[in-house]
Amino acid sequence: MHQNRSFLVPSLLWLAILSYALYFSYLTIVRYAAFEARALDLGNLNQAIWNTAYGQPFHFTNQPGAVNRLSLHVEPILLPIAWLYRLYPAPPLLLGLQATVVALGAWPLYLLARHRLRHTWLALLFGLLFLLNPSVQAANWLEFHPVTLAPTFLIAAFYALVRGRVGWFAGFAVLAASCKEEIALLIFMLGLYALVVLRRPRLGVVTMALSLSWALLAVLVIQQRFAAGNIHWGRYAYLGETPAQIVWTLLTQPGLVLAQLQKANVLTYCTLLLLPVGFLALLAPEIVLLALPSLGINLLADFPPMHRVTELIYAAPIAPFVLIAAVYGAARLHNWVACVPQFTTHNSQLTIHNSRVSGLISLLVILAAGYTHYHYGYLPGGGNHRLYPITEHDRRGAALIAQIPAEAKVSAQDRLNPHVSGRATVYIFPRIDDADTVFLDVTGPAWPQHPVDLRRTVDELLAGDFGVAAAEDGYLLLRKGVADDQLPGAFYTAFRRPGYVAENPARLWFGDAIELLDYRVTRDDHGELITEFYWQLTSPTTQEYQFYIGYLDRRGTVLHDTQFYPPVVTLWYPTSQWQPGEPVLVQTLPWTLDVEQFTLVIGVYIGEDGWSTGERLALSAGPTPERVYFDNSTVVRLGGYRRASDGAWRAVEVPHRAPPAPLYASFANGRFGLEGVTLASPIAGPGDALRFDLHWRAGERVRIDFDYALFAHLLDASGNKVAQLDWQPRDALGPRPMTSWLQGDSVLDEQSFLLPAELAPGTYRLVIGAYNWQTGERLPVIGDAVAPGDVVTIATIQIE
Repeated sequence: MHQNRSFLVPSLLWLAILSYALYFSYLTIVRYAAFEARALDLGNLNQAIWNTAYGQPFHFTNQPGAVNRLSLHVEPILLPIAWLYRLYPAPPLLLGLQATVVALGAWPLYLLARHRLRHTWLALLFGLLFLLNPSVQAANWLEFHPVTLAPTFLIAAFYALVRGRVGWFAGFAVLAASCKEEIALLIFMLGLYALVVLRRPRLGVVTMALSLSWALLAVLVIQQRFAAGNIHWGRYAYLGETPAQIVWTLLTQPGLVLAQLQKANVLTYCTLLLLPVGFLALLAPEIVLLALPSLGINLLADFPPMHRVTELIYAAPIAPFVLIAAVYGAARLHNWVACVPQFTTHNSQLTIHNSRVSGLISLLVILAAGYTHYHYGYLPGGGNHRLYPITEHDRRGAALIAQIPAEAKVSAQDRLNPHVSGRATVYIFPRIDDADTVFLDVTGPAWPQHPVDLRRTVDELLAGDFGVAAAEDGYLLLRKGVADDQLPGAFYTAFRRPGYVAENPARLWFGDAIELLDYRVTRDDHGELITEFYWQLTSPTTQEYQFYIGYLDRRGTVLHDTQFYPPVVTLWYPTSQWQPGEPVLVQTLPWTLDVEQFTLVIGVYIGEDGWSTGERLALSAGPTPERVYFDNSTVVRLGGYRRASDGAWRAVEVPHRAPPAPLYASFANGRFGLEGVTLASPIAGPGDALRFDLHWRAGERVRIDFDYALFAHLLDASGNKVAQLDWQPRDALGPRPMTSWLQGDSVLDEQSFLLPAELAPGTYRLVIGAYNWQTGERLPVIGDAVAPGDVVTIATIQIE
């Protein structure tokens, strides 16, 4: 029975290791196939490894301002990886290798936990804890980086060290230090641990001397040779210009260091490191302190990405020491229990109590791992789990890549770059230099260019030595020496939508030539806002129509619009080329709106500057209760959207609430009237916000032809004005100027204003009125319960 159990636990862990390796390989390779990997860093790492495999060690052209990977980081582990790379020279090999090495880190942690805890099932939990650690998963997810391999080697080195296996310790220490120059400092700390804690002075001193020598050689000699120093020193420029100045500042100006730690939000940083192990690592602080070099490198950097524990690679070298410390912390709990007097002489009670302690530790670990995975994990069920879809557009891009000759010198955009980086020469577009091939996708963001600049650059290339070698679905493959400068019909499939059936029919006509068929508010795979519009021409045109798409807040302020970031369709498939009756997709480029609600508006204009010069098309059909028109019927409000708990945008319904008590007051000879008031509370205090809703209704006979302004005055018992508010009417979605009201239209106008902080207690009247904002003339108001004049009392307010 014992033999079966001893076989079962390791088998379960190896099953978990295999599952992790396979699934993370799948996740990251699919991400790569979906063109979500970036030139920095998968593109430049892949090229450096490819060149190393084919005789040019660490050489690359894919990093601006650098020609050798050693100018960025010293990573000798790329040498054996390059040898393996010759078997299958493509990024999926790197991604699969990385996931496998990372997964193997669970085994030495399991062995260490079994050695320290003498409890195989609890050791299994710690092995699984490594696989679920969000810092490890984040590094694994973020493309390929040699430093992501370091956690496995560091745990294995520590286990070999405490078990006295010097040869294995030396091998894993060398592997770890070869992952990145800073890891040698962590090996130095292991040597210090061997010296002070394990009382092995010779091993400790030799380890410290060799690792420190390698760190200094890597940073002060190798990087100096290839980049005139570590190019990342700029992240610590606030401490000094040279390493010596930085060290001196750290020693003499603790206030500056504390200010940086506060800026880096050190408490949150440490909490996110310790939370996945249920804070057990705090019971073994000497182990956590072994990560001090990496902690200092991250927290003291004036570079916010290095302070993100669960999203990027920077915390990965720290995670092993937190996990090891958690094992030691759990062991100490058991030891403390064994020292309790009532358990020292009763072995049966001690066994039962230790079993309970193990159960409590297991429960703590399970809850901590489950909680952190739910919020920050990258496996299924985790807060950061994301499986990108591979679209038909992606497959067409891959087919075009297959047409690029192996010997070509290529310039490619950021997300296309890793896919063509297995060659001697590759650049990040728009850098061209000696490239003879250019590969682009014009359907999305053109980083680092603006979309307009991208179009201009392509035109310049086509006017020079480049021609169109292939083009499909928005992809462009340009090559020197090709004579054709015309885009084929297959290029426009990215924008054409033949046979499209509207899901949310809009049926809005601008002018007499263009119709909005449908629209959608959605998000891309990164959660950024995208709006899609489906248009068609009703008749041929030579005009180049442009589309104004705006996101407004409730005050009508523009949060973002396409004046800055135009839809790419207008750059590549202008309306003069559209076929009448053919649906065309006009899609905004992704944008992050840091608001909880916005209002979507749209208009059509002619020419690049037509929106500001007034060459706008008017809507040819009248407004409806669902469609609000502005600016002489050249802008239509399509709706409002609020961010839901899952991050998606949901349509906002404009409320139509009846007032608690009717109150009719007629303005402008019956052109509009007030039907009632909803007051949040008739009692308020000085400095409070006074909230009230006005229920307006437009007259039935004549449209309002002027945007009258409204005012509210708070009057004391003597009729003196103590507070006021002036505004244009608005509803739940935003501005509703009176010229946008239809006959008989009802508008719920929600308003509030702050009362003066020094307002004396007493009874006050709240009155409202309307006026011509150009002349200041007030409109007369009449009503059954309203005294003739130019204001109407809508509430009595008690100030306490």
